[in-house]
Amino acid sequence: MKAPFTPQEALLLVLVMSRVIGVFFSLPFFNTPFLPRNIKILLLIAISFFILKNVSLHTSLPISLTLLQLFFLIAAELLMGFALGLLVNFFIAAFSYAAEIISYFMGLTVANSFDPTYGQVSVLSKFFIMLFFMLFFVSDAYGYFISVLFMSFEYVPLGRIGFEEGFWKFILKHSFDIFIIAFKLAFPFALILYLINLSLALVNRLIPQINVFIVGLPLQIFVGFAALAVGVSVIVYGGLDYLQSLAQSLVTFIKGM
Repeated sequence: MKAPFTPQEALLLVLVMSRVIGVFFSLPFFNTPFLPRNIKILLLIAISFFILKNVSLHTSLPISLTLLQLFFLIAAELLMGFALGLLVNFFIAAFSYAAEIISYFMGLTVANSFDPTYGQVSVLSKFFIMLFFMLFFVSDAYGYFISVLFMSFEYVPLGRIGFEEGFWKFILKHSFDIFIIAFKLAFPFALILYLINLSLALVNRLIPQINVFIVGLPLQIFVGFAALAVGVSVIVYGGLDYLQSLAQSLVTFIKGM
């Protein structure tokens, strides 16, 4: 009776599955409780088997490995997967930080809620993160992400331990993009709310009898939500542009490694 797997294929499957697990578990939407656990397991197994049977895997690993060597190889593949998912987390963090900036000017920073995936986040942060996920799937950016995952096995062979110097430069460069993208997304709304604050300050100086603290907070919240309702298309189109740059950055990231 022929064995379903040779020892070499079994080793490759373990390493492939380790990289796939590292990629998907570094993505926040995969760790949400809304996705059933059995669906997660079946998805990971299905993608791993597809890669094993349809992607040309480059490796020169021996079949006989000690338990310690196998542990280090699995840890290296998990780390490689986390590195691939890290760039997507940068863009999610940019959307979340943009929401925090707008919440600060609206006075909603005290209205935080606990999310098991993201921790303490504001109400707007949850909305912006869900908006990013919607754009991520509607714009077919997830297809580029899966393609880059397959491409990683071509450019980064299984069992490779260590990162080049360009990897750390790339990570540092794109970590600064979190603040740049966040300020670009939040700037129109923050400017409107800043002008409202400035107007309230002038009213308080000119007419001290008016208690602007009672009027100011509801007015800031109303203007903030009105600006978001009118200008949400700016966030959508800006998010689509940044998702296109995300796809290009992922390809550059893999080729640079």
